[in-house]
Amino acid sequence: MLIFSIPLIITNLLQAIYSIVDMIIVGHFAGSAGLTAVGNGGQITQLILVVVLGMSNGGAVLVAQMIGAKKKEQIVDVTSTMCTLFFWIGLAVTIVIFILSPLLLQAMDTPSEAYVQTLSYLRICLIGTVFIYLYNVMAALLRGVGESMIPMILILITAILNIVLDLILVGHFDMNATGAAIATLSTQVICCILVFPLAGRKYDYFNLRNVKLKIKKNILKNIVKIGLPQAVQFTITNLSFLLVLVLVNHYGNTASAISVSVTRLSSFAVLAGQAMMTAIIAMSGQNIGAGNYARAQKGMLVGLVYALPLAVVFFLLSEFIPATMLRIFTTDADVLATGGPYLQIFAWSFLIETVMFCLFGLLIGAGYTHVTMSCAITTSFAVRYALAMIFSRLTPLGFLGIALAYPFAPVCSCTICIIFILSGRWKKSRIKL
Repeated sequence: MLIFSIPLIITNLLQAIYSIVDMIIVGHFAGSAGLTAVGNGGQITQLILVVVLGMSNGGAVLVAQMIGAKKKEQIVDVTSTMCTLFFWIGLAVTIVIFILSPLLLQAMDTPSEAYVQTLSYLRICLIGTVFIYLYNVMAALLRGVGESMIPMILILITAILNIVLDLILVGHFDMNATGAAIATLSTQVICCILVFPLAGRKYDYFNLRNVKLKIKKNILKNIVKIGLPQAVQFTITNLSFLLVLVLVNHYGNTASAISVSVTRLSSFAVLAGQAMMTAIIAMSGQNIGAGNYARAQKGMLVGLVYALPLAVVFFLLSEFIPATMLRIFTTDADVLATGGPYLQIFAWSFLIETVMFCLFGLLIGAGYTHVTMSCAITTSFAVRYALAMIFSRLTPLGFLGIALAYPFAPVCSCTICIIFILSGRWKKSRIKL
């Protein structure tokens, strides 16, 4: 498990660097307005991305259980169905959101000084939707068969290229958030183009000669059964983040820059937990497919032990040197002064979310994505957004009240998952191969 998960951790680290480098370079060269533009525009693109992340997890679980059940010949049908489905979904999403983007930014109460940059950033990034959808489909299917090196290599290449392009376009040519968007789009296209030949060379069922542009109904049914709740879960979670960002934007450009910076730090703090969740999904899926439930549960506990140290390190750094952590993104005095206390409160979520991700991994691998979806629905709105609204608007905490709402949401999710796991109901298979 550790051998499989180390490339996943490195991949998640590189992806976090991939996204955070935009923030750092734009923050230093374009100021708080550029930082807000990337943060607000990025929140919408992330909301678009989570649809494929959730559904592709359904494909990964299906492939993992096919491996465990010795039915590898069916994997090519999963690949064909997933690629065809998300090509058309990606195209439709690009057109619709491109047209609606001004209305979305207005609804988000995007600060006026950052609006033009935000719109430019968002629309350029939207062009890459089909490419990033197809890449994530293939990356998920590769994880399902236990392959984590190919995604790591691709993300390494594109992360380096993204940094170089950011420095050229944003730093040298002073293109602000627009330059960051062009850099992101370029690397997404390259990543998509490379993943197919690399995957097909090693695994015949991913070879484009065997993949057909068609959808098999029985495969689609299983993908939707497992993946749709995941897509809904991720969408609802990110929608709640978007709504919280609207609350943040009410406090102005400085507050928005703080929120964006802290959120990016959070992505680093929990990346080991997210990587372990991915490893646990594949590992538990294969073990459950083979009927080995005890090993699946043990793998979840081992993953938790591996994941927690990184979260603890980021938690301690955020508590004792918060201004130094925020200085990674900006030197704006107002952001550093107000952002320190915000980060110290927010940082408690680093620890709890790491535990939550590992619990999610076991349940997703078992096919019980409707349980994790229920957690998302309950905690995202009834807890995170509701408490952010109450603490920020109805108490003297104001902006800091928004940070206080974040740790409460994963506590509720962990409680629900632990109760379900202890009940033993997750051992009843939900997938018919």
